[in-house]
Amino acid sequence: MERYDIVAWRYRYLNELRNNRNQNQRPVVYLDETYIHSTYSAGKCWQSETEEGVFTSDSKGPRWIIVHAGSDKGFVPNAQLIFKSQSKSGDYHDDMNRDNFMKWLQQKLTPNLPPQSIVVMDNAPYHSVVVNKTPTMSTTKAEMQNWIVSKGLSYLPTMVKAQLFEIIQEHKERPVYEADSLLEQYGHKVVSLPPYHCDLNAIELIWSLLKRRIAEKNVGQEAKNIIKITEEAFSSITAEEWEKECEHVKNIEENYFRDGVLVDEEIDRFIIEVGGDETDTSDSENRDTDSSNISGVSPLDDHDYFKK
Repeated sequence: MERYDIVAWRYRYLNELRNNRNQNQRPVVYLDETYIHSTYSAGKCWQSETEEGVFTSDSKGPRWIIVHAGSDKGFVPNAQLIFKSQSKSGDYHDDMNRDNFMKWLQQKLTPNLPPQSIVVMDNAPYHSVVVNKTPTMSTTKAEMQNWIVSKGLSYLPTMVKAQLFEIIQEHKERPVYEADSLLEQYGHKVVSLPPYHCDLNAIELIWSLLKRRIAEKNVGQEAKNIIKITEEAFSSITAEEWEKECEHVKNIEENYFRDGVLVDEEIDRFIIEVGGDETDTSDSENRDTDSSNISGVSPLDDHDYFKK
């Protein structure tokens, strides 16, 4: 069964976008990163069920990182970034780190966004750098004590780390994200995709179009031509295609709304049919236990449940 916290995150996200369409109608801009090899091998990319498969080639070669953003009006002008990977790890996230992302955000995306945009992004680590970090249980005891004092709070010298952590948990602030703060300075708002929901990011479908067109043109070409081929592929993607993919994502959003109600009804029917113990005390037991530990399920460390 799907984790309850991710379901809740999804509905926060869906309601945010639905309310915007019904009331504010701010532009919705989707951003993301991907990569290609100089001899492009389309091993994996997100695409809808209606799209044709992408082409493949036998050799990979050097890798290039691509960053861009767009909306139902097309790509954000002048926001395209393509650079050669320096990583040997095979993970393009090692190239698109916090410094590179923030530089792109400040120099190429923010100056070109429509006013008052809603910016949709996933929770990649470099998208979610926290500027007001709160101590954790892996933090040293001295750092915990310093944090408590910095907040104007007090502790007893005899307290162990677990007790200090209780104080920290009680008084911690909502995290402030570096990328969100930058965009908010210019009047924009970040809305974070729930984990494992590539299907709600329209630019993932645009990547599929882009890679297929690169693969079509990159047959028998020299590796040095990949930038030219990629830029031509970008130029071939129209605002009408962006609009189509954004509409496709809107339909997926509505399906989630519809299916969520049906799932809840089915679960309730199952509970009624199986029957419950009238003496069940689960609602009153372990009141001080973190609800995220129910059934042994723990939240992922890099998920933030306050981020909206």
